[in-house]
Amino acid sequence: MFFKDQDIQLDTVDSNTTRKVLAHSDQIMYAKVMFAKAGEGEIPLHKHVHEQVTYVMQGSFQFMIDDGETKDVQIVKEGDSIHFPSNVLHGCIPLEDNAILLDAFTPARADFL
Repeated sequence: MFFKDQDIQLDTVDSNTTRKVLAHSDQIMYAKVMFAKAGEGEIPLHKHVHEQVTYVMQGSFQFMIDDGETKDVQIVKEGDSIHFPSNVLHGCIPLEDNAILLDAFTPARADFL
C-alpha cells in the first residue's frame, strides 16, 4: 500500500512533540516524530512490548536505555540509530530545535493508530 505524506494526519503528542504514523501493517510501523524546541530536565522514560529501532533524521538527542542492570546515556546525532528491545525502559531529550526521529516498531503500535 501507499501512504502519501499529504494524506497522513499530524498528531499532537504534547506541547513540544508531533507525530505522523507513516507506512504500517499489523506487524511493522514507521512513525516520524518531530520536536519543536530543544528540551531540558530529566529524560522521560517509558517502555512497551514493541521492539523499536530509531533513526535520527535531524538534530541531536540525549537518549537513555535502562535494561534493569545498566543505564546507558548517550548523545546521538543525525545519521545515528538505536535499537530498543521489548520492555526496556528508554527515553530521550531533543538537544536542538526542530529535531526529527524516524521510529520503527514491531509489531505495529495499535495505540498510535
